[in-house]
Amino acid sequence: MLKIKLLPMAGLLVLSTVGSIGAPVAIAGGVDGLLPHRAVYDLSLIKASDRSGISGMDGRIVYEMTGSKCDGYSVRFRFLTEVQTSRKKFTNDQRTTSYEGGDGRSFSFVNQSYLNGQLEQELRGRANRKDQKVLVEISKPEAVKVELDDAIFMTEHIGMLIDAAIKQQSIVTAKVFDGSDKGDQLVETTAIIGKKRAEMVDIEGEPNEVRQQFEGQSAWPISVSYFSTAASAGQGEKLPIYQVSFIMHESGVSRDLKMRYDDYS
Repeated sequence: MLKIKLLPMAGLLVLSTVGSIGAPVAIAGGVDGLLPHRAVYDLSLIKASDRSGISGMDGRIVYEMTGSKCDGYSVRFRFLTEVQTSRKKFTNDQRTTSYEGGDGRSFSFVNQSYLNGQLEQELRGRANRKDQKVLVEISKPEAVKVELDDAIFMTEHIGMLIDAAIKQQSIVTAKVFDGSDKGDQLVETTAIIGKKRAEMVDIEGEPNEVRQQFEGQSAWPISVSYFSTAASAGQGEKLPIYQVSFIMHESGVSRDLKMRYDDYS
């Protein structure tokens, strides 16, 4: 059965509506300037190879981020897709709830995956950064402890990209722990940051009242490639597991995001 992979950040496709908490003006850089917000994104298939078996795909993502550097950041993320193949139609429903300490040292997560409305997998765990290591404790589906190389967590990664964009850096690499898959690996990321957009970007289908919320904010086109950190000796040049491209505003809100995998986007 085809699985739709859950992305490790607030990456989303075609913007439908955004409801912001607080006024998106006078934004500071990095995590200090992240704007708590709730966004709903409609998804549609751009293309799929014959090998993928996908003939159609629609869906929706709901993303909600609350908190601050003092209180830490809570994220609720739901990624629902309806996939059509030549043989059948099915739904994938992936739900993530996470909390990241404002100092970037602790991270807890609950990931649930539903197939056609039935819970197929649930992963619960927490991670702490200590002595240049990430120590992971999985409590469900079974108790497991894992020691990984040092890395940053999701919200800090978003702040890092914003800081780099403000400083006009064009390439940013980082190891990230997001609790995805089995929660026992890091992902290596390489971000390419384009030049700051001087004018407001129009996105097809975006309501005007949504667009107005971003007036006066700086924004940059960003493309991020994600690589597995699993051993790959003798396999030659690493290829990304997937890529995302989006417009990142200084408030941490993403617009016009596209997700690209080997067989579909």
